[in-house]
Amino acid sequence: MKNYIYLLLCILLFSCGQTQNNETKVDADTNSVDSVSVSSDSVKAQPNPTSVPEIKQAFSLINKKLEQGVLDSVSFKYDCKGERNGTVTYFSEKGKLAVIKHSYNEYSHFSAVDQYFVNDGSLFFAHFNRVVWSFASGQAAEGATKDDITEQRIYIAAEKPLLCLEKKYTINSHSSDNPIPGNLSNKEVECKTTASVLRGFGKLLAFKDSANRDCLAIK
Repeated sequence: MKNYIYLLLCILLFSCGQTQNNETKVDADTNSVDSVSVSSDSVKAQPNPTSVPEIKQAFSLINKKLEQGVLDSVSFKYDCKGERNGTVTYFSEKGKLAVIKHSYNEYSHFSAVDQYFVNDGSLFFAHFNRVVWSFASGQAAEGATKDDITEQRIYIAAEKPLLCLEKKYTINSHSSDNPIPGNLSNKEVECKTTASVLRGFGKLLAFKDSANRDCLAIK
């Protein structure tokens, strides 16, 4: 009789152990599915930013990848008979356009770097850095020059400007006390239409697939 009771107890204990193991396995499988789901969401295209904080976050993500050099890129050079020449670089991630960088010079006293940040085909941020240089007043014989620099930042949602910032400063070639651009504050300015920004962006998009890249008319 005792042997029979011991046998029943062993069977019950074995069944409980099997149930516990099965429940643990279900939990582990569920966690695995959740992990895959999160990973899949992380590589999906992000929705277009619609506010300044969202634009700043989207910009930071793309700009970090630019700095790390992990984006694919292709560049095209052009020369408009010496009046203007430049280079247009298209940065993309997994085949989707992320940034257009346009570096160019006009004649000999103007240079610029225009950058357009794109999400899912839509422009959401533009940064322009324009430089006009000239000989410093009264010091032409010494070859001293000054660069008058204007930076513009335009936050865009649905092709409309949300915020426009501007920063102006001068760099003198013979000065040891030039301003540090990163330490200067941006000034909020009135946002006008984004028509010219979108027009420039559109021309750069078209330039990539153009059959003739000898010259780029951006105005």
